[in-house]
Amino acid sequence: MIATLFRVGGWAVREHWPAALVLGLAAVLGLAPFATAGELALVALAAAAGAIAGTSLAVTRLRGVAVIAGLAVLGGAGWLASTLVLRSRIPAALLGPERAAWAADAFALVALTGLAALALAFVSSRIPAGRVAMSAILVAAVVLLLLAHRGGSINRPLIVGDLAWLRGYHPAFLLGLAGAAAALAGTLALYRPTGRHRVGRHLLAALLASVALLLVFPALGVFSFSDRDPLALAGPPRHERGFFPGRGGARPAEGGGGGRGLGLLREGGQDGTAPEVAPFLDDYSSDGAQAPVAVVVLHDDVSPASGALYFRQVAFSRFNGRRLVRAFAPGVDDDLFPRFPGAVPMRRPLPPGQVLRRRVPATVSLLRDHFQPLVLADGVELASAPNADPSLFRRTYRSVSWVLEADFDALFGHAAGDPAWPPAVRRAYLELPDDPRYRDLAARILELVRPEYRDDPWARSLAVAVWLERNTRYSLHSRHASADDPTASFLFGDRIGYCVHLAHAAAYLARALGVPARVAAGYAYAEENRGNGSALLLRAGDAHAWAEVRLDGVGWVPLDPGPPSIDPPMPAPDMDLQSLLGEMARGEDNPLARELPRAWTLPTARQLLAALAVLALLWLLSGHAVKAWRRIAPRCVPRDRRARLAYRAALDRLAEVGLARSHGESRERFARRAARVSPTFETLTEIHLASTWTGRPAPPARARTLARRVAREVRRARGLRAALGTLAPWNWTRSR
Repeated sequence: MIATLFRVGGWAVREHWPAALVLGLAAVLGLAPFATAGELALVALAAAAGAIAGTSLAVTRLRGVAVIAGLAVLGGAGWLASTLVLRSRIPAALLGPERAAWAADAFALVALTGLAALALAFVSSRIPAGRVAMSAILVAAVVLLLLAHRGGSINRPLIVGDLAWLRGYHPAFLLGLAGAAAALAGTLALYRPTGRHRVGRHLLAALLASVALLLVFPALGVFSFSDRDPLALAGPPRHERGFFPGRGGARPAEGGGGGRGLGLLREGGQDGTAPEVAPFLDDYSSDGAQAPVAVVVLHDDVSPASGALYFRQVAFSRFNGRRLVRAFAPGVDDDLFPRFPGAVPMRRPLPPGQVLRRRVPATVSLLRDHFQPLVLADGVELASAPNADPSLFRRTYRSVSWVLEADFDALFGHAAGDPAWPPAVRRAYLELPDDPRYRDLAARILELVRPEYRDDPWARSLAVAVWLERNTRYSLHSRHASADDPTASFLFGDRIGYCVHLAHAAAYLARALGVPARVAAGYAYAEENRGNGSALLLRAGDAHAWAEVRLDGVGWVPLDPGPPSIDPPMPAPDMDLQSLLGEMARGEDNPLARELPRAWTLPTARQLLAALAVLALLWLLSGHAVKAWRRIAPRCVPRDRRARLAYRAALDRLAEVGLARSHGESRERFARRAARVSPTFETLTEIHLASTWTGRPAPPARARTLARRVAREVRRARGLRAALGTLAPWNWTRSR
């Protein structure tokens, strides 16, 4: 009895192992984030057993409805039994409360997995299209397990990220390897094993295809970050804390924003410079807000009074009748870097107020292409730098900035603007819409300031920020884009908007009070997100637009009001990812990177293509080498083996034109079928079989003569196909 069970079990495993493997893997991968190691082992066994049972039941005469109904009854009975046992005191008394609870959960999980695997395997065996469902379930399990790495979080899931860095691999390589393995395993669910040889060839083909995809994907840039413009995905900043000078100074914005038209990112195939306007849109999607776009490594400590680090890319200063746009007039916004540095470093004049600022060198590594460099305000120098990881970073450059670090109290007493400005430049920074409501509102705001401070430009600017802080609400969803003046629609309407509305409103009101102002766009990084390291991870959600006012002897000062948010706050950045990308961006500057070089890095596209070419050449040469040996072997081997090898050479000739003996087909029957192409082959087969039955070697000369005649007949009967078959390196594997 036991021997019979073992034989039946061995047959079931041998015949149905693909389904068992696929469903076992799917169960383990799908439940890995939620189950313990012991539970995963039980689940794998249950899924494999269910798959074998289901495929075995499928070959019986049982009706599908009866099997599914039986499974439903069995599942209900199991649930009822487990519930009754769990409510009783016996398991707790025998195992203890914790073990009893674990046993109940494990039993339910194993039973559910096994029954589901049985049903799926049964249906997929009865219905051929159901095999697609098995493959889809496995692929879905892999996708769910690895889903955490989306949006550029290359350190997630930790089981992959930790293993990659521990072994010196790039995480993208292991993620691609996992995908290739899933594709390979998924193919197992798409066919029925019809023999060892065919299964082996299918597995080999699937393996080679997976490896080829794994090698080609990096060359195609599949492992690169491809999130869209962060200003279009994430929208403007979510001001959970906000700028509130009346309560101890500014607080940084939490999220990023602006619009796609701000042009911080350069999409594939785009050229030129950033667009000229900051758009007003009604709805932004917050999808992709966590996607990293750049890593900044600070080479000196800095703590601005505003609580935020502003990475400026572009400024909008000229009023075009509807909004502020980029200015190209001489002397206007000439403190920006309009392009990336080349071989020669780029420099700008030092900003005023050196005693109020701190010199901060930094290294910026871009994960996404940008139209213009993002530079910590106020930048004075930009130079190219070596890229520590070209497979990950698009560009690396070094910057030197003078960051405003003085307390807000130190900004009082400074005149507005710059006395060195020509009248045309000053007019550009003070131009306003014709709507008189801006000046009326600015006058009412000024009345809220204590009389002794009303003439101070910084006090006027703070009053504007405080008023916007208290009287507006932040939201990604607004209804001002179609208005002739979107800022007026926001400011004198429902006062619900995002960073572009707030920045324009602050700039207009500051201008109405005689303080030169502009709108800047880039990224705002909250100080509290820094952690303990010097690396800053700029995410899509950190993209931002803010106002800046100009004070004599100080320079441009951010004015970034952040009212209460109607929308939920953006999550804090992933500190592990921030630290990891910071270490990668340091490259050779990181002592740890020098001490622990990577064991393997993603090769370049040229290297991958060269490797594929070499592999293809080796594959062709090895096949033709074996093929050539099988042709000349009848003349080189000992005399007693020559006739048999001549027969094998004739089989190879027939295989070249698509004639091969089927499984279970006798040699005599195959010879009669092949006689339509080569009548001589039937005679050669008789000689070969006579030699096999009698044990006496056939005359080698006659066998070789017949084999050559077979080759000539094949060429005459199938000329073109025979020529093409000669070029194919591996068709001899079909000979049998």
